[in-house]
Amino acid sequence: MLKNVPATVNKILVHTENILNLNELKIKAGQNPTDELIESLKITLDRWTPVDNGTTDTLEIRGNSGHCASIPESESRSDLKISVKVFISSLKTEALSEALEKVFAALGVSFVDSLVLAYPSRSEPDALLPALQELWRVLESNVVLQRLGSIGVSDVDTDVFISLYHWAQVKPSIVQINLATCCVVPPALQDFTKEHNVQLLTHSDPFEILPKAALNEVFGATEDDVSLFWALRFQVHVKCRGVLASKGYLLCVHRTG
Repeated sequence: MLKNVPATVNKILVHTENILNLNELKIKAGQNPTDELIESLKITLDRWTPVDNGTTDTLEIRGNSGHCASIPESESRSDLKISVKVFISSLKTEALSEALEKVFAALGVSFVDSLVLAYPSRSEPDALLPALQELWRVLESNVVLQRLGSIGVSDVDTDVFISLYHWAQVKPSIVQINLATCCVVPPALQDFTKEHNVQLLTHSDPFEILPKAALNEVFGATEDDVSLFWALRFQVHVKCRGVLASKGYLLCVHRTG
């Protein structure tokens, strides 16, 4: 992949479009999220069509949009619920801000119903809350601008979540936990979410959605050629039927080598 990328390019944006229409993935049902993302990227990169965005340092790659449109054209936007989970590789607000702008542009929408933020699990405990507060300000501003509906976080320590909740102007209404690493929901978190009407949800996403080795394999890179800046997964449900109509991934890779 990288050998076909012009030397001037230092950022690669990939949009898989709607992976529910990819036959190669249909025969691999039951994949974990990382395997699904890897397979989706491989298919997209194998068929990619470059998007001319007017810059020479950024390459945008999209799947076959003629057959895999992200938003069902047969449905009214008011009948759809769009949910997004953003995985950032660092606690930099730039990553979150860029991911938000790209998902609005890629889906061609001005409003996302719900968004959950997943951040690096290796963050230093003392630095985590201040960093999360800065990230939360980005989400809050988008809620105020009526671009986001409900917002939440994933895999946050109970004390940190409670502190974030009390500090925030726009309160988190969703908190996700991974039962693969936390067999029992902490009672304090259960009590707090129930008292404050916060959705407590479980998930199966790994803490690192695209490990370095997998990233290198997908992009045909050596150890220091590329780094993941952010990735996100979008899902589009038809409200009245509860049907998953579209699902896909966007991610941003920085070229470092």
